[in-house]
Amino acid sequence: MFTTSQVAERLQLTNKKVLFFSKKGNLTLERTNNGYLFKEEQIQQIKEIYEASVQSIEPKKHEEEDSLLLKELTQKLLKLEEKIETKANEVVSVQILEHRSEIEDLKKVVVKLENQVENLTEQVSVLKAELEDQKKIVAFKPKKRFAILSIFGV
Repeated sequence: MFTTSQVAERLQLTNKKVLFFSKKGNLTLERTNNGYLFKEEQIQQIKEIYEASVQSIEPKKHEEEDSLLLKELTQKLLKLEEKIETKANEVVSVQILEHRSEIEDLKKVVVKLENQVENLTEQVSVLKAELEDQKKIVAFKPKKRFAILSIFGV
């Protein structure tokens, strides 16, 4: 039988850790006035529980590395998103400038068409006025028969 201190020294653990792992393994220990007594097989069980817990800690180190890698990848992703957004903004700006140029060209064409429409409207007005004058002339033209009679005074 071994005391807690002897077990701790043998396994290179603290007394608290020895008791912690014995509770974790649900070991039934013999109690004395000064502490607990451990059998050889109980010491072996504590050692196995301790080694299992150490192995479960090692993957946590990998989890930390994975976490760092994830943070790094997230930062890279954010930088890429910023670059994509910048590039998209540049493309949109170029497109807007091209559209503005096209709109200016279309405005010029519209102004030309408006001028042509005004000129045509003026020409139509002039032609209508001339047509009205010609209608008046035609309307006042005496008939030949009346013209001949008026010469003879009849």
